[in-house]
Amino acid sequence: MDLIERYLAAVGRNLPSKQAPDIKAELRDLLLSRVEEQEAERGRPLDRAEFEALLIGFGHPLEVAARYRKAQHLIGPEVYPFWWAAVKVMLSIVAGVYLVLVAIGALTGKTPAEFNRSVPSIWYVGVYLFGMITLAFMGFERFGKTAFLQKWKPRNLPPAIKQRSRFEVAAEIAADVVFVLWWSGFIHFRDWVPSYPGGLSIQMAPVWTAWHWPILGYYVLEAAANLIVLARPGWITANAALLAGRYLIGIGILAGILRAGHWLVVSSQTIPPHAMAILQANCDLGMRVGIGLTIVGMAVRVLIEGRRWRQWHDAGLQAA
Repeated sequence: MDLIERYLAAVGRNLPSKQAPDIKAELRDLLLSRVEEQEAERGRPLDRAEFEALLIGFGHPLEVAARYRKAQHLIGPEVYPFWWAAVKVMLSIVAGVYLVLVAIGALTGKTPAEFNRSVPSIWYVGVYLFGMITLAFMGFERFGKTAFLQKWKPRNLPPAIKQRSRFEVAAEIAADVVFVLWWSGFIHFRDWVPSYPGGLSIQMAPVWTAWHWPILGYYVLEAAANLIVLARPGWITANAALLAGRYLIGIGILAGILRAGHWLVVSSQTIPPHAMAILQANCDLGMRVGIGLTIVGMAVRVLIEGRRWRQWHDAGLQAA
């Protein structure tokens, strides 16, 4: 019955919120009737493979939901639900990237004109990607290459329980991509550290250069893990393991950085040495507290994911 609930939850995510409960109830009764018919024919309960075959024969959740929606199809009705799902994921990622860039622009004091000169228009990017996705799906349909869209398994559907939204995952991917590009030197943010009176300068200490590659690898791993969550939400065990694993790796990296004891270099040609010593100590103290709290937060997330995975396992929700 877990597969039926996953199936109905996947259908419901693509239905109008007001109609979803009634439609899901109707589909549940229909599916249970088919299960009873097949079990009566076989004289035994259906096994997992037979359950999956029944659901596959009933139709992909996107196709079933499309039967209940009133929409103007830009492309054929068989391909439309898959095209629309791809567009929504693309829009979520684009919106997440621009939210991150806007936040960075605000922190670095960029004016709207400076921001517009350094970042392509969101409308240009959105329209371009929308067109590319549409052309791709039109090509799939035109040349009869849509068979791969039908290759799905009920076990790969996300569980019916509450999970992170697609936008939340896409926004995290966007933040990871921006960080990786900045950390790798492909993009630059002018005036990242604001100007202070007295010629005060704050720079990153050498420890960050020493840990450059592990930090880069961590954020690449994080982006890859989130892409897997988007592509395969039904891989509960694998996704939980990736999430907990990346936090454990993050804890190890931060523990190594924490041992340095010095994370920022504060300098000034006008501030007296004794005042500079106090500023340096306060900056390092703030960094120590921040890194320590981040380690604690990651450790808590590992425990939460472990407990959640255990609950899923006990409830029989783990992916096969």
